Amino acid sequence: MLAELHLRNLAVLAGASVELGAGLNVLTGETGAGKSIVVDGLALLAGARASADLVRSGSEQLLVSGVFRTGDPEAAALLAGAGIEPEGGELVVRREIGREGRNRVFLNDQPATLRLLAELAPRLLRLHGQREELGIAAPDLQRAWLDRSGGRQAGELLTRTGSAHRRWSALAERLELVRGDQRVRAERLDLLRFQLGELERVAPREGEEEELRQERERLRHREAIAGSLAAGLELLADGEEAASDRLGAAREALREAARFVPAAEAAERVLDETIALLSETVRELRGALPADDEPGRLDRIEERLAELERLARRHAVPAGELPALRERLAAELAQLAEDEGNREGLEAECAAALADFAAAASELSRARAGWGLALARSLARELADLALPRARFAVRLERRSAAASPLEVEGRRVEFGPHGFDSVVFEFAPNPGEEPRPLARIASGGELSRVYLALQLAALGDEEAGGPTLVFDEVDAGVGGAEAAAVGRKLQRLATRGQILAVTHLPQVACHADRHFKVDKRVERGRTFAEVRLLDERERIEELARMLGGARVTASSRAHAAEMLAGARRRER
Repeated sequence: MLAELHLRNLAVLAGASVELGAGLNVLTGETGAGKSIVVDGLALLAGARASADLVRSGSEQLLVSGVFRTGDPEAAALLAGAGIEPEGGELVVRREIGREGRNRVFLNDQPATLRLLAELAPRLLRLHGQREELGIAAPDLQRAWLDRSGGRQAGELLTRTGSAHRRWSALAERLELVRGDQRVRAERLDLLRFQLGELERVAPREGEEEELRQERERLRHREAIAGSLAAGLELLADGEEAASDRLGAAREALREAARFVPAAEAAERVLDETIALLSETVRELRGALPADDEPGRLDRIEERLAELERLARRHAVPAGELPALRERLAAELAQLAEDEGNREGLEAECAAALADFAAAASELSRARAGWGLALARSLARELADLALPRARFAVRLERRSAAASPLEVEGRRVEFGPHGFDSVVFEFAPNPGEEPRPLARIASGGELSRVYLALQLAALGDEEAGGPTLVFDEVDAGVGGAEAAAVGRKLQRLATRGQILAVTHLPQVACHADRHFKVDKRVERGRTFAEVRLLDERERIEELARMLGGARVTASSRAHAAEMLAGARRRER
């Protein structure tokens, strides 16, 4: 969930801080007020490429930050791989874009790459609108949505198929080396022996690089450390008016009074404990005083780190991964030697692994055919409420031919991978009399947004709540009246599973929100300012009335707005 959004110097937004809530959050405002700018800020958090044109005129840098609450294990694994841990389940994502083109990413105040943010972002935030971000036209995403509609059965079949493919792929790679050009194989063996010999000569240890860097820092700052510790010990125990002496004197002064005054007795006990703790602390600090350094130790550390870094660059891995690389290369070398004398056995293993994959992928394909029919029926019901009552939707499974493929299905060699051998195509016909065609070639932007909303509801079923925050940018484009109210109800229904932020210009959608934000724009001293604020009950009715009646808000439009808001709440209950 996106808990907070902070924007500064983003186009006409000089500054804005928004505290979002669970459920359905809506963002409204007059045309041109700056709603799209908020979406641009969210796109930056989602890993979009930045442009210096977004920096507010007269400013040198724009800042966008979001506070996310996440428990996604895959997101945690990505962060752990980069040495970043969410603090208390929270992750702060920050982008800084300078006018000169400088672009920086921070995750929990630690510098990160845009690539890492792009990998992480889909676990946190997904934008869907009338632009390319929608993405459901992509074949891979269509396959993923179909599989998602299969629920637990799909998870089991995909796991089995993926595991079978990984086993076949590893065996096929080994067999290719055995069957291939002996010169190529000999070159690979020579390279492995050379690389392994180099790693064994250097002999990197697990955690060695970090230990050396820490020791180097201590040695570089030895004098400062020693001076700081000595000054502290002087004040605590070694000086003429050290804290230990003064605490001891205070205890002695209170001893007589402690016989008669409870407060003095309590103070004496506290001083006893404090003096004992201080004595232990002083012993630890004395032990931490830098000893005389081994001559040349800093130079040897620098040389060792340089050696590890050179080796890491040569193998294109972080220095900390060198010990693991040595183990992998040793295992590959041993495997190659073993395979040379067992070619027939390896061929049989590879054929058996391919047969296992074919069986798993075939079962997955049969299940997908059933999921496709069920998804099409569910989607048709959802689309009927979204101003597409006569639209038709179908799921088609294709198999792409590949003459060089080792896998044959129904007499034809086909492409395959860890997700099986199906290519999934969503077909769509928005109007009667039209033949369904691939969604990517026939649906308009507004239709794609509504298909996506319907797909969310049809494919997820009773899936457990919790995924990334979904942002819908004017998903209600091209609808009105009863259809617009249906969009609002569907967004509210979808929001029971996770957080949604919807940018809308329709009151029939906005009235279903759990939290309603408005973007206002004003001109002061020749400069344009926009602000985002959370509306209270009275302001919300006023905004709905404006959306209903235009610039002139009347008592009638206010009454209609209040009735609309109350009706939405009754339906939600």
